[in-house]
Amino acid sequence: MTDATIKTDLAGGAAEAKNGARKAASKATAAVKKAAATLAETTAEKTQVAREYVHDKTDAAVAWSKPKAEAAHKAAEEHPLALALGTFVAGAVFGFLLARNFDR
Repeated sequence: MTDATIKTDLAGGAAEAKNGARKAASKATAAVKKAAATLAETTAEKTQVAREYVHDKTDAAVAWSKPKAEAAHKAAEEHPLALALGTFVAGAVFGFLLARNFDR
């Protein structure tokens, strides 16, 4: 009769595969930790830059618009009829343009 047994070293191959998997897992873990740290640092930097930008623009807008708003308020108090008429004309023009757009 024929000997049908296959002689292989399954235990040695399993141990090598297990060690290889552990090494790959530790490399992947290290890469993920490094990527997470980089992402956190980048996000913190971008947030700080955005915060400073918004603060600067807000200060500039307040400084620019406050005198303009005071001047407009004073003009409205001095000429209420002109304000009402100007608002009516602006609304009529805007309404006309909207109506013309919706007719298409």
